[in-house]
Amino acid sequence: MKKIPIIFFLCLLCFSMWSQVTIIGHNQLNNSKIYNTKIFVKDGNDIVQKSDTKTSSDFTIKLDFGKIYRIYFQNAQCPVMFMEVIANNIPIDKKAYNMVYELNVPFFYKTDEDVDTTVFVKPFHKVVYNGLTKMVDDTAYNNAFARKIIKIKEDVNPYDQKADAPKIELPVTIAGRACLNGNLKLSITNKSITLFNKKGQIIKSTRTNRSGMFAFTGIKASEVGKIKIESKENDLNNGEITLFNSDHKKVSTAKYATGGCEISLKDEDVKNLTDNNFTYNVGGKLILASAGQKKFLVNKTIYLANKRNTIIRKTTTNVLGTFVFEDVKPDNTYFIGVDSKEVGNGERIDFLNKDDKFVANMDTLAAARRSIKITSDYNKTFNDITIGEDEMRMNVKAKLYGDNINNPIGKLKILLLNDDYQVIDSALTDDFGQFRFKYLPFLKRFYLSAENSNNILDVFNNILVYSTEDNMIKIMTHEKGAKFKYKPLATEMSKLKDIEIDDPWLDLVTGEPKSNKRSISGAKRTIVENLLFDFGKYDLLPQAREILDKVILVMNTNKNVKLELSAHTDSKGNDADNLKLSQMRAKAAREYVSKAGIEESRLISVGYGESKLLNKCGNNVNCSEVEHAQNRRVEFKILEE
Repeated sequence: MKKIPIIFFLCLLCFSMWSQVTIIGHNQLNNSKIYNTKIFVKDGNDIVQKSDTKTSSDFTIKLDFGKIYRIYFQNAQCPVMFMEVIANNIPIDKKAYNMVYELNVPFFYKTDEDVDTTVFVKPFHKVVYNGLTKMVDDTAYNNAFARKIIKIKEDVNPYDQKADAPKIELPVTIAGRACLNGNLKLSITNKSITLFNKKGQIIKSTRTNRSGMFAFTGIKASEVGKIKIESKENDLNNGEITLFNSDHKKVSTAKYATGGCEISLKDEDVKNLTDNNFTYNVGGKLILASAGQKKFLVNKTIYLANKRNTIIRKTTTNVLGTFVFEDVKPDNTYFIGVDSKEVGNGERIDFLNKDDKFVANMDTLAAARRSIKITSDYNKTFNDITIGEDEMRMNVKAKLYGDNINNPIGKLKILLLNDDYQVIDSALTDDFGQFRFKYLPFLKRFYLSAENSNNILDVFNNILVYSTEDNMIKIMTHEKGAKFKYKPLATEMSKLKDIEIDDPWLDLVTGEPKSNKRSISGAKRTIVENLLFDFGKYDLLPQAREILDKVILVMNTNKNVKLELSAHTDSKGNDADNLKLSQMRAKAAREYVSKAGIEESRLISVGYGESKLLNKCGNNVNCSEVEHAQNRRVEFKILEE
């Protein structure tokens, strides 16, 4: 009988001798293999294993149970980093298992300006025992660490210097927006804009984008004297040019004359135009196309990568295939891409801009993604994909808990306020503490507040703010009797909101009304689209067909929708000719939609010529071409829903 415990002990001893954790790794730099990596395994301060991948990107490490290991990775191109394997808590009865764990090790360039290399003083990845027979990811830790790697832009004011610091003039960014007649809806697009110094010499030249925005980087503010805007098309004649800063505050105005418009800038004007935090927004629509078929690329992950192909941001396309990225820095290089696996044989991805204009095919293969390369200075491609803030909408969502996640705070009325503390909207938390604001006008900054009605918050010492993906964003100490007030930092803002391109057709596709009170039930709505035609013709151009494809999707999705398609012209030319031309254009649009299978009984077409102008630019009225362009449009009136 004494032999049985001895045999059992010997069995356990044998198990412990050959049982182990096997780590299989694949070293990658931006989804591409990376070689010549030295690997060190440490048990406490002792190095217990060494290896060098040399001409391979793969490695295998075998570790005994019962210890906590740190595996260090050293590559000349990248910062030193390490992962942690926690194998000290595995029960004796599980030590007979050979637990295999496999991972892709993500390396980053140590000179990548978007990567915060200081975070690698902590393990980039943790592997833990799952309580059964496997080693698995420490998901909470790994996800939290991954969010810290990419730097978050913080507000920088070049005029904020300590009183006792030496006054050194640092280069700044001069940025703003040019509009006509003080109207932010009349952007001065694709025009030459030049910055001069006080001696009248050119400092830099660029062009305004499709939203009238411009940016000059690396400028000494003390040297700036004036800005000049020019148009070869002479479409700004008789107009007044207004300069706004990046916060949409009016800076200066001047009359446009033949040859251009010069706006002298005082020191205060230059200060108002100075914005070292200035960034662009970019986006568009993705279409998956093959022979004879097109469809929106719906609910797919889209990546924004820097010039080194490091992913710095990602988002998801909506039901219309659209997406948008914030915080694109001027004068930088980026890649916008989608996973190659989303594109089959014989398929391509067409990138359209917000106006449904074809921009490019995503045909560059970079880091296992189909991408297009863009530079964020002025050029045709970048101009086409820039998105104005007034063309964007945001969704804000989070969860609130008291002290811990076992106490969701339900039935709490949350207020969303803008930078001036004006209430934009309100929402009520549900039984899980979750609230959501949908499809609101875009705000760079916003605040959240809630009245502490009946002191319902006073049972908690802390209020926890979580994302809807269950990642903690903020712990806030609660004072009894005080209301809930939350001013998100720049690093927290992106975790609370996601951005969409404004599209008036969106709620007709989803069937979900927006929280900006744009209710459509029982009311006739008119949607204006910029269907382009050649001068004096009514043949549909490719961009017009893309817009009508969206209309077809809406009508196929929502069978209750009936439309009146009405075409309008400007006042130039003969009244009768304009009327006939508009009728033919409306008819061409209706026939395109009906040929796609939409019943003709759901479509009405009518041409109004110049009888329904949107502004004062009637016959014999002196107007700029920009103002005339407002009147050239196709309207879609929703008749039934």
